[in-house]
Amino acid sequence: MKIAVVTGDDLIGEVNNVKEAVRQAENGRLFPESINSMNVYLGARPISRALDLGADIVVTGRCVDSSLVLGPLIHSFGWKRDEFNLLAAGSLAGHLIECGAQCTGGIFTDWHTVPDWHNIGFPIVECSSDGSFIVSKPPNTGGLLSFGTVAEQLVYEIGNPKEYLLPDVTCDFSQVSVIEIPGVEGGAVKLQGATGLPPSSFYKVNATYPDGFKAIACCPVTGPKAIEKGKQISESILKRTRMMFSQLGYEDYTAVNIQILGSEETYGPHAKRNIDGVSTM
Repeated sequence: MKIAVVTGDDLIGEVNNVKEAVRQAENGRLFPESINSMNVYLGARPISRALDLGADIVVTGRCVDSSLVLGPLIHSFGWKRDEFNLLAAGSLAGHLIECGAQCTGGIFTDWHTVPDWHNIGFPIVECSSDGSFIVSKPPNTGGLLSFGTVAEQLVYEIGNPKEYLLPDVTCDFSQVSVIEIPGVEGGAVKLQGATGLPPSSFYKVNATYPDGFKAIACCPVTGPKAIEKGKQISESILKRTRMMFSQLGYEDYTAVNIQILGSEETYGPHAKRNIDGVSTM
């Protein structure tokens, strides 16, 4: 077995040069004195090159999420550096599955139409050399693949859909067609029409620095039927973990207590009717 390692993303040795070039951030703050890490987001070419050289496994440092799909596609289909429409199509395939079950209804607006969250299936892309591809999920799994679930993920965290900047290509997803394929259990969708232009001459860089604060994560549940959504999320987490317990031979929870904060549950019979409010878990 051959294992390839992609390096070059670590820029910590270039901190002083970067400080000279970027003395002040866009918000007016000075560049931090102490930097913990600094990494550039690499593209798909190092991955495809490693596969071309016979690697069975490629371990890479920081890279854009979609490159994990685009790299193998470049290797498999022999796409060239200037075939920007194909590179954009491969990047779209990677973008749709980079967040896993988000594409199969995990954060869908119409969440109440998505069955069996606790057993949600992860997306699969079947790609063709012409850049078209089909998104599906494993049979007998929960979740949903539809025009809506895929379209919402398509515009997720890309900024301008006509100018999505990546290391290998500048993508235009504005004319992508999203077509549901009938008769597929759990749903399947075909996508095509992504176009591309040459990439910019810049790379995105991520840097971290100590600032004396702890990080606290909060997952709010908002919008219409927020209380019902919070309850379904709770029930799905319990179903999922109980399924895992059963597979591992563990005992069930000894006790479970769920409260939807913001729903006035703690008020008991004195609670006001609150269906479409904002809840926080």
